[in-house]
Amino acid sequence: MHWFVDSPLLTLFFCVGVGALIGRIPFGPVSFGPAGALFVALALSAIDSDVALPAIVTNLSLCVFCYTVGIAAGPSFVNALRTGWKPVLVSVVAIIAMAATALGVGKALGFDIGTIAGSFSGAGTATAALGAVQQQLADGGDIPPEPAIGYAVAYPITVLLTIIACAYLIGAGRRKPTAEDREKVSPIVIRTLEVVGNPDLTVHGLCERYEAVVSRLTRDGRTVVAHDDESLATGDLLTVTAREDVHDRLVNDLGRPAAEEVWLDRSTIDFRRITLSNKSYVGRELHDLRMEERFDAVVSRVRRGDIDLIATPDLVLQSGDRLRVTAPRDRLSEITTELGDSERTAGDINPIGLGLGLTIGLVLAFVEVPLPGGGTLVLGTATAPLIIGVVLGALGRTGPIVWTLPGNVTNTLNQFTLMVFLVAVGTGAGSGLVTALADDGLQLVVLGFAISAAHALICVIALRSLLQFGTARALGGLTGSQLNPAPYAYAMGKVPDQRVALGYAVLFPVSMIIKVFLAQLMVVYF
Repeated sequence: MHWFVDSPLLTLFFCVGVGALIGRIPFGPVSFGPAGALFVALALSAIDSDVALPAIVTNLSLCVFCYTVGIAAGPSFVNALRTGWKPVLVSVVAIIAMAATALGVGKALGFDIGTIAGSFSGAGTATAALGAVQQQLADGGDIPPEPAIGYAVAYPITVLLTIIACAYLIGAGRRKPTAEDREKVSPIVIRTLEVVGNPDLTVHGLCERYEAVVSRLTRDGRTVVAHDDESLATGDLLTVTAREDVHDRLVNDLGRPAAEEVWLDRSTIDFRRITLSNKSYVGRELHDLRMEERFDAVVSRVRRGDIDLIATPDLVLQSGDRLRVTAPRDRLSEITTELGDSERTAGDINPIGLGLGLTIGLVLAFVEVPLPGGGTLVLGTATAPLIIGVVLGALGRTGPIVWTLPGNVTNTLNQFTLMVFLVAVGTGAGSGLVTALADDGLQLVVLGFAISAAHALICVIALRSLLQFGTARALGGLTGSQLNPAPYAYAMGKVPDQRVALGYAVLFPVSMIIKVFLAQLMVVYF
């Protein structure tokens, strides 16, 4: 053990590596993912209380983790507040109920506010909230172990209960499917439509009305790139990229499926997937590229991560996006050079945006917000970078400065800093956890169970019964409000529907921010 005491680096990477292995072990439907690092760190510090990481490691990992969460969530956060307010409202009510349950049950069981707020953070699997609570309680001194103890006990309980709630939603959808359950999300396909009659439409008008992209137009045996202002006529063959159900509507409204797929002939008009790595286009809308005007080209869809998106003109581009470009064969090399097509450049960590964004967030961390009753809310190195990350992620860029990070970079930084922070938390609380479990183990379990159950019940009832969401959207709302990746992975494995992913992505940032603020308010007022 003296090796771990003498070498914080050894402790850190041992806990990350072994913790990741443990996090992958399935316990029935449950696996603990990044939290495995927390449990290994708790075990080490329980064996020897001198095992610890420097405070700078905790602060560094926490601020980077919160900032990357905010940057990734910024665009979906704004969209959630604008269009998806009903599930957001459900999430807010469920999280407030969690906080009320934590305070009521925790006080009844005789726990201090550090343990209560830590249990609330663990039951919400909100690591940033745990960090905010610790900073609020430390007040410039040593970090108390109680929040981490409450977090460590409540965390696995909430993972299990949320997965049980997911299983209930899946079963309910099979027993009593809603109209939404009967709908299937159509995949994006490329098909050729033959226009019959005079549709009185231009290419742009068709794309706008049907949320589709026309990349080629074949008329009188000649194929060209489809231009927005081109009027459609009977006999035209249109290569259309859209969802399958949209194609069915197009066939019903405008014509019939073509006898042959002309887009497969690549002799004059060709297509290619090109990786966007040119920083001057990152954070801009697709129409800003002026592809038709400059290159006689059309972008029909964009591959972002593992998801294909229809290339609508207002789509905001991100570094690493793979654009499917249709253009004259002799122009593709020029377009490739212009867009960059460099995986190495697209994977750049964007040190200017990352450094300046975190600087702004850490300056904001000094701000103390006065509260009614004489208390103050310290934004700290968790909340401030999270808020700034959301704002800058929504902005995308300011003049020449790009704030967003490539998706693969965000995921890497997010996962690594989360595990490092959990190791730092665990090494400071292991000895206290042993004592707490020996003295109050059952009460801690009851507290964690009560908080988690309050959230699951409200989400299930509101999403399924009140809002009449189908299984996929209800699962996305439940797991997005809860934040934990393990129930989300379970839900996607059982219901591989993009509506689950969309619901999770929309609610994740909202839920994270609310939990961070509520956890701090609990400490300030109670």
